[in-house]
Amino acid sequence: MWSRPDRLAAGMLSAAYRVGHAIAAMLLTALVAGCSSGPPPGPAAAGTAPTVAFDSIEGPPVGVFNRLVDNLSSEAEAHQIAIVSREGRSQYRVRGYLAAQVVRGRTYIAWVWDVYDDDRLRTLRITGEEAGTRPGADPWDAADEAMLRRIARASMDRLAALLTNPNTAMDEPTEPLPGRTVAAAALR
Repeated sequence: MWSRPDRLAAGMLSAAYRVGHAIAAMLLTALVAGCSSGPPPGPAAAGTAPTVAFDSIEGPPVGVFNRLVDNLSSEAEAHQIAIVSREGRSQYRVRGYLAAQVVRGRTYIAWVWDVYDDDRLRTLRITGEEAGTRPGADPWDAADEAMLRRIARASMDRLAALLTNPNTAMDEPTEPLPGRTVAAAALR
């Protein structure tokens, strides 16, 4: 049987043990936080980054659509753009349109992203056009992985510029490919 001094000593030892673990846990947390490679300080780190929802992407067949969405997601992550579900609230909403057209035996994929603000006013129109490199029976065959990656990268570059400085939003059409305006004009 333990005497009162023994129980008191055991209780103090137990309390010291718990305090020591708490201090070790706090130190470990501080050390891990110091080594974190999270986002740089700024609006994104503070949790105030604007959110973007893609309402729709019209035009491409399911396979091209799925690969494009994967590329857009990767580029959004690389640009630290917060993409949310279209059912949720967001500061910006995007509607996309893609068209494939064959002109003189060459396929072109034109794309447009209309970006709307909280008041449902169009804030930015991002446009572009890519020439296909591989011919096929279906014009959408030209939308290979490299092309979809270029479309996603260019799109997220422009969207990131808007999110970084919303006061400079403008409708700047990108230059069509030399001698080309047919597919891009079809989307306007």
